[in-house]
Amino acid sequence: MTVPDIVFEKVCALIADGTLQKGERLPAERKLAELLGVSRPSIREAIRTLETLGMIITRVGSGSYLTDDVASFSKYFLLRQTSKRYRFLEVLESRRVLECEIAYLAAQRVTQSDITVLTKILENMSATDDPQLFSKKDFAFHEAIALTTNNLFLLEMLKTVRELMVDVNIREVITRPGQREIAMEHHWRIYKAICAEDPELAKHEMLRHIDNVIQGTPSAFTGDTGTQREQGT
Repeated sequence: MTVPDIVFEKVCALIADGTLQKGERLPAERKLAELLGVSRPSIREAIRTLETLGMIITRVGSGSYLTDDVASFSKYFLLRQTSKRYRFLEVLESRRVLECEIAYLAAQRVTQSDITVLTKILENMSATDDPQLFSKKDFAFHEAIALTTNNLFLLEMLKTVRELMVDVNIREVITRPGQREIAMEHHWRIYKAICAEDPELAKHEMLRHIDNVIQGTPSAFTGDTGTQREQGT
């Protein structure tokens, strides 16, 4: 587990146990670094991850504040602890099984309004150079595909799997040189297959995409994500 990961875990724990309350301003970066015994860059990286997850909001000139959704903090912390029982590769393999079938169903059930939503998300992804925003839109794209199936149970399963891997997705996948371009190409291929109402092609393109993520995530094979067993995204 990296130092920013450790910091992230500690802050999540403080949120989950109520030490830090909703709407409360986080201690200054320098004070947090002293309190946790880590460097300020590690604090900054952990705060960026919390912000990406919607747990905090940063106001220029004022600082970082916890958002009001305390329940989501506890849920996410529980998911983080639960994920430590599994190899990260197991999580990714589960995602492969789940999302390929979701893509298959989406191609069978897609409507014009679904296509409009998917188009807008991909256009927004293409327009950003920010890794965190790109990751958010990435997740939104996959969730929109799940919504297209009209199966809310599949959607909730997908959210659970992806919440287990969000920080690793940002750290290891999205920030790798050239990876965003590859991801966009894959997403457009998935999109076109769904728009063409071709279930087999949609399933194939999703499999291709997720296999690329697996191969491009070092911790899927090294166990460097902080779990008690080998883990990866």
